[in-house]
Amino acid sequence: MSPLRSAAILLLFAASVRADEQGDIAEFKARAGNITATAISDDGQRVLTGEDDGLVTLWSVTSGTSIHNYSGHAREVFAAAMLPDGKRAVTCGDDNLLIIWDLATGKRLREIHTGDAIPVAMACSPDGTLAATGCYDGQIIVWSLADGRRVATLPHGSTLDGILYSPDGKLLAAGYLDGAAVIWDTAAWTAKHMLPADDGASVGALAFSGDSRLLATGDQDGDGYLWDTATGAKVSAFGARATPAPPPAPPVAPVFPGGVISPDDHGAIVFLCLSPDNKMVLGSVQDNSPHFWNTANGHVLGMGDWFEDTRFYIARYGFTYTTACVTPKRDYIVTLKDNIAQVWHLTFTPNPVQ
Repeated sequence: MSPLRSAAILLLFAASVRADEQGDIAEFKARAGNITATAISDDGQRVLTGEDDGLVTLWSVTSGTSIHNYSGHAREVFAAAMLPDGKRAVTCGDDNLLIIWDLATGKRLREIHTGDAIPVAMACSPDGTLAATGCYDGQIIVWSLADGRRVATLPHGSTLDGILYSPDGKLLAAGYLDGAAVIWDTAAWTAKHMLPADDGASVGALAFSGDSRLLATGDQDGDGYLWDTATGAKVSAFGARATPAPPPAPPVAPVFPGGVISPDDHGAIVFLCLSPDNKMVLGSVQDNSPHFWNTANGHVLGMGDWFEDTRFYIARYGFTYTTACVTPKRDYIVTLKDNIAQVWHLTFTPNPVQ
């Protein structure tokens, strides 16, 4: 299926992640282009989207209408984040530009030029003071949102595929194309733990527990691991190696400009989220089937019923980057469906495997 040229946002309210329990539906259209980035406010009531034509839009989940359009990016928006004060947002794009927005007025509070480093992914610190941009060449550059200065540069010899701050802000996790994952110490800006690569499959899915003590990683081969962030020790395994592989999925069609998902990669884990009690992990594999795994033993607890073709990722530069996002309380989640953003009320209630 080719991408839609007239983009639409569809906000779905649901009692759980089960599609048959959906509630009210609000629908509205963006100006044009394809949705390439999403973010959600901490209370789940506003959604920020970025498009491949550079447009950034703030939406009201309650009314189902756009609140503000922001113009500033000349090219595709790669990542978006809403800061915890609820008043500002940050976006980065293919124009090598980070923009800090005043959400109420649409004013550009600051523009940070990244030079030759293309920021393909971004994570903002929980206190809203820093933005870490992951670059195509593998390096991570940390920027001060207050004055735009470069705080740190964290090199790696492989292309970056995922980046995420821990809830306490003390750690920064990164996944790479060579299969490695690194936990960076944000006080010293040094590598705290180099998590060993299993078989060289790119690590793009990352999720911290609410207390920052655990990190879940998922790779392109469908393997997931849970790590102790204090020691770097592997706690458990889930996904393809820990449980029987799911039946083969049909080839996945191209999703957005920038790359095509290989039919051979249908089992890749592209999104992860730990439950508030750390007892289960929700993950989406590339055939779009949400799985719930037991974090203690890696066993599949059940599946999630989602609308057909719901996606948690986008293709860019030939790699997949997670576009799904969750609120800090893990009560709302945003996903994509054929260039449509979906907001779900999230509960960790798997349907048992038949």
